[in-house]
Formats: sequence, structure tokens, C-alpha cells
Amino acid sequence: MKKKILIFLISLIIGILAIFKLYLFEIDNKRDYKVQVNLKPGTSLSSVFNKIGIGNSIFFKLFLKYEKDSGKNIKAGYYEFNGNYSYRDILEMMENGKVKYTIITIPEGYSIKEIGKLLQNRGIGTEEGLKKALANIKNFPYLTPNGNFEGYLYPETYYLSVDTNENELVKAMLGEFLKKFPADQYPDKKKFYEQLIMASIIEREAQLKDEKPLMSSVFYNRLKKGMNLGSDATVNYIYDYGKRRMYYKDLKIDSPYNTYMYKGLPPGPISNPDYNSVMAALNPAQTDYLFFVVTSTGKHTFTKTYKEHLEVQKKSKK
Repeated sequence: MKKKILIFLISLIIGILAIFKLYLFEIDNKRDYKVQVNLKPGTSLSSVFNKIGIGNSIFFKLFLKYEKDSGKNIKAGYYEFNGNYSYRDILEMMENGKVKYTIITIPEGYSIKEIGKLLQNRGIGTEEGLKKALANIKNFPYLTPNGNFEGYLYPETYYLSVDTNENELVKAMLGEFLKKFPADQYPDKKKFYEQLIMASIIEREAQLKDEKPLMSSVFYNRLKKGMNLGSDATVNYIYDYGKRRMYYKDLKIDSPYNTYMYKGLPPGPISNPDYNSVMAALNPAQTDYLFFVVTSTGKHTFTKTYKEHLEVQKKSKK
């Protein structure tokens, strides 16, 4: 009798060890997967595991239940499993938030219309969708006259879920703007908006970073003297930046954004400037410059008088 009990116990131990060994094998055994899943906040984990193809595995269920903290810190996101993964690999990826991203770069100085075209070309959205997403933004701490968010869509490279849309991108761009320019640091919102308008002009006019404060000084000097800003960029904004070169006939268009026709700043930003352009608008160089001419290299020559300006123009043409 004792011998039978001993044999039974030995067999039981061997069986348990065999099952445990099988369990470890199943947990770390790599299988081929070709599946994408979007785990949104509130989505059932079981439905996601079923889509991956692991939800019905008894070994995966045991691993999820008894492995310490396993599956308790899974992060939302869009995941792609394309290759060989073990159950452990899959859970680690989801716990570490190794989601598949869509990478999109918003260039400095793009207008809302240009950003809309970019989204359409990337198959992410449309200009109309972008404007609808902006219309849904509430409690933005800066001025947005008539719902105009031009100037606040910060140019940057964004890493978003692969199935991103205009709403997610808008939140990311506005969020990045507020990180760069916290609302509590700029209490005079009217003044800041005027400086943002100036920054948007500087962004479209200056090609070199170190020239931005000089460009800023020119435009502020013109305003102080009661001169027109005379910025080609503000006029080209009316044409949706469709003009490769501005001609005198183009400058005759009647619009408050035509700074050859109307004095002062245009009614709103003409682009979405980067940090350096905004800083240049906030801190212009102290100069007596009133004019500038661009050369073929993109560098500008700054002058104090119109006579000097004409001389530089002649030399530049030669």
C-alpha cells in the first residue's frame, strides 16, 4: 500500500513538473503573428487578445492570472504584431506601450490650409476635417478671433497612433504650443496675439534663424514710423501661397491682409511660426533698419534708408 502511494506521489510530481515545463514552453514559445489591433481606452482586453489569437489559450490565461503583475499595466495604443512573438513578448510590448506610430512633420510657417493639404496627401485627413476639429476646441487660453486658430498649430514632428485623425493631431499641435508658450507666462493676451501675428510674418519672410530678430526690428520700426509693413508674405497668404513670385498687379488685391494697402498688422497670423520666430517677435533686435533685400543664397541685406535699399537692389539684380 505504501509502495502504491509512493508511486502515485512520484507520478503526480512528475506530472506536475511535466505540465509546468509545458507551461513554460508554451509561454516562451514564439509563434508567427500578422495582426494589428487598436486598444482604445475602455476597450475590452479579452476582445483584443482574441483578435491577436491568444485569448483562448489556457496557458496564456494561466500566465495572465498567476504571473506577478502580468497584464495589469497594459497601455492603450495601436499595436502591430508582424513576426515571431511569445505570449511573454506580446504582453511586454503592450505593457511598455510599444505601439506603432504614424509620424507626421508639420513644417515651420505652414498655414492651416497647407496643413490640410499635407494631411490629405498623407491620407490622414482633410482641410475641412482640420477646421471641424479646431471648431470643437473649447477653453483655449489664447485669443482666437472668430474661431481662427491660425498661428497656434505648432510646427513639429509628431508621433501619433497609426489610425490618427484630425482631432488627435489638433490636440497634439495645440498642446505643443501651450508647452512652448504657457498661458500663465503671457497674461496680456491681446499683446501676445499681436506678437504672434508678427511672428507669423517673420516666419514666412526670414529663411535664416539669425536674421529673424533683424527682420522683426524692420517691421516694428516701420510700425513706429507709421509706414506700411509692406510684406509680400501677407499678400501671398490671400492667394493661399500660390504665388511663386509677387508682381505689382498682385499687390492691388483689396484685403485687410494686404499690408501694402493697409497700415498696421493684418487681422490675424498668416502662418504657424516656430519658437524662434515667436521669440524674435517678442524680442526684436535694436536697429534703425527699415528695409531688406534677399539675395540668391536666401540671406538678406538690411538697410536704413530707401536710397540704400535701391542701391542694394541694383547690385542684387546684377
